Amino acid sequence: MPMHWTLLFRPCAALRKAVAFAALAICASPPALGEVYPTRSIRIIVPYSGGSGADITARQTMAKLAEFLGQNIIVENRPGTSAIVGTDVVAKAAPDGYTLLFGVTQHAINPTLQPKLPYDTLNDFLPVARVTSQPLYMGVNARVPGNSVTDVIAHIKANTGKYNYASTGIGTSIHLAGAYFVSHAGLAMSHVPYTNASQCIVDLGRGEVQVLFYTYSPLLPQFQSGHIKILASTGAKRSAWASDISTMEEAGMPGFVMPAWHGVFAPANTPSDVVGVLEKALAKVADDLSYRKLIESTGTDIYYASSQEFDVFLRAEIQRFAAILKDAEAKPQ
Repeated sequence: MPMHWTLLFRPCAALRKAVAFAALAICASPPALGEVYPTRSIRIIVPYSGGSGADITARQTMAKLAEFLGQNIIVENRPGTSAIVGTDVVAKAAPDGYTLLFGVTQHAINPTLQPKLPYDTLNDFLPVARVTSQPLYMGVNARVPGNSVTDVIAHIKANTGKYNYASTGIGTSIHLAGAYFVSHAGLAMSHVPYTNASQCIVDLGRGEVQVLFYTYSPLLPQFQSGHIKILASTGAKRSAWASDISTMEEAGMPGFVMPAWHGVFAPANTPSDVVGVLEKALAKVADDLSYRKLIESTGTDIYYASSQEFDVFLRAEIQRFAAILKDAEAKPQ
């Protein structure tokens, strides 16, 4: 009897092959209909080192996004070559919504600054949503006479060749803000690029460099110690957390609106329904009061823009920075 039952349930060779083929087909098939994205952890690439401004903002944003999506989000730092290394990882990733890019202003600068990119900035990515606007602030060494932008400009013009401006590298948004200031104010100033942002700010306080456009929080210790003055911001409007500081436009430089920004991108050909899920979830993040309080404490403004709005904005930014780079005669490092 035992042998009889064993023989009864042992499939023939043809049947075993059929079962194996069916199992492989099931494993290779796409998610079943009705399966809602995301069903597993998401990886987001930050093309900057850990502890950088972009990394901090990314981690704060992704922590809240993970709550709304109900899935873990792994933040992976892939720095190198003006954000190109990490960005290229996403360009070549599967377009399934499980590998994303936390892009910053440099994403719009690189197409002009780096003519031989390994990816196409517009065709290899889908803008999902813009999440922040981070104004840069004009820091001036305290020994430079003048308490307004116009006063400082007048003094520098009267002392041609004696002053310089700093940046965190050629072609960065920090550099281009300084170059724009020099060009549109009609000044003769030398550019001093740094590779270490902390040293750049320390030297501003010491007077080794005289002007630096940078984000608010890192400048604050030097300002509070009386080593520098913060005269204006590059934002389109005053920030609620620094309402006493005028914009560059208010300070007498029309058109000088140049905040840094952060946004989420997906590889090209990512399904529209997946982009839609992310887009709506990021809108909820932007409206979250605890997130707003956290982000604003770092000197960053919430600025949500939908996928379509972000795409239009990115294209305009690429054109704008192309003109500024030409004006600044900036070349790759």
